Amino acid sequence: MFDVFNEEIEVLIKDGLANLYWYKSDLHKAWQRSGVTVPVIERIKTLRDEAGKALTKRGQMDALYQHLRNDEYNRRLEVSRNFVRLLIEQETFTPQDSGHQVQKAQLAALRLKDLQAKQNKEQEAKQAARSTSAKVAIDNYESKLARLQHRFLAAHSLAAQEKGYELEKIFTELMKVSDIPVVEPFRITGEQFDGAIKYEGRFYLVELKWTAAQTDPAQVAHFHYKLSGKMDGRGLFISMSGFTSGVLATLPTGKGLTMMLLDGVHLANVLTGHYRFQQLLDHAIQNITLKGNVYCSRDLQ
Repeated sequence: MFDVFNEEIEVLIKDGLANLYWYKSDLHKAWQRSGVTVPVIERIKTLRDEAGKALTKRGQMDALYQHLRNDEYNRRLEVSRNFVRLLIEQETFTPQDSGHQVQKAQLAALRLKDLQAKQNKEQEAKQAARSTSAKVAIDNYESKLARLQHRFLAAHSLAAQEKGYELEKIFTELMKVSDIPVVEPFRITGEQFDGAIKYEGRFYLVELKWTAAQTDPAQVAHFHYKLSGKMDGRGLFISMSGFTSGVLATLPTGKGLTMMLLDGVHLANVLTGHYRFQQLLDHAIQNITLKGNVYCSRDLQ
């Protein structure tokens, strides 16, 4: 059924109904069956033209649509759809009088059927295009993620310093694949950052570590110091080997939380498709906001 009503369709409805029914009483019954209220029908029946005569059936259709334009859109849509249904489902067009030009209603019904078929075809084409686009997007994400997973596995055999550089590249590509705005590694006076991401309107400075040893409190404290000099300083510290037990013990609780901690298992879960990075971020943000936990669980359930 029509989702979009233009001027041509409205004219066809008016002409079709005005010529389908010979008696005004039958037209009004059709209105009522289509959802027009009795008070509206009674009011339109009393209207007169400039010469003081009762409105013709076509004139009453104009008056009705003038009322519908001032009504809620969904109400107008419902009534119009019912009118179209009356016309296109009409099987016989038999004149009730020698002056009854019922063929006009039949032509209007045929044209409405054509327009409806055209609109349905356009909607099906748009839906197919959206489905294809969505499938391509999923295929692109999964194929790109598979390549990143391969690079991630290969990086395990690299030397320590090379691992760090490769991790920066993998993280940057992962953000691009995930449609998360990313800033590549950069340096400002006296400070080096492994990049930044923008999520839900906020920037998060990123620290990446891939060393054999776990990240200790001094390293986390240094990142905290770098964040403290930034407006709305927020950070994301990803340590592939995790964090020592002393890290969580030395971090402030409640006030002063500026960073979220993730480890190699978190990142591996994203790269293997267990969940997306946006889901991981939502989980981490929920934990630190609601519970004060800077280090969230690996399981998002």
